[in-house]
Amino acid sequence: MKARACLIIFAKAPVSGEVNTRLIPDIGVAAATALQQALLDIRMQQFGAAGDYDVQLWCSPDTQHQSFQHCLNNYDISLHQQCGIDLGARIVHAFDAAFSKYDRVALIGTDAPVLDAVMVRRALDELDAQDVVIVPAEDGGYVLIAMGKLYKDVFLSVPWGTSNVLRKTRGNIVAQALKYKELETCWDIDRVEDYQRYLAAFKS
Repeated sequence: MKARACLIIFAKAPVSGEVNTRLIPDIGVAAATALQQALLDIRMQQFGAAGDYDVQLWCSPDTQHQSFQHCLNNYDISLHQQCGIDLGARIVHAFDAAFSKYDRVALIGTDAPVLDAVMVRRALDELDAQDVVIVPAEDGGYVLIAMGKLYKDVFLSVPWGTSNVLRKTRGNIVAQALKYKELETCWDIDRVEDYQRYLAAFKS
């Protein structure tokens, strides 16, 4: 018998020069690195306590970074290593692993800090009636995707890192005749304007 639901959090280690690279020309390497650590901290504060679903932190490039080890030692989570040649492959691998234990799974990243536990719970609950649930991002991507089973073709030929991610994903869902729902759009941190919005919301 499978266990309760699971939340997968994809996270990059806060390695200088390797995170939030699109922001580096505007805010610098140090601020971009500090932002990554802060976003990881926010996710742990939001989801790191025992709840009605398990939380898995899927790490890149590996689980050994001290920030991830700190999460493991201080929060009710498990660590896993992302595997795959691109984001789609890494998502499929993580979902596939989670569905060996869970009946419903949601996946988020760290770069949409206003995406909170209430929205995650809503997405998981919507799976009572839907095959796939998505929280769109303002930039044409999405900040959450939840499924009641793994539909690999949802991630087929998605142009990751572009404004067409949601459009292609939606098309893949429709092509498979899956039932799906999109919740309210959420902002994430891609541009300096988003970074300023983050500072106003979380650093005041």
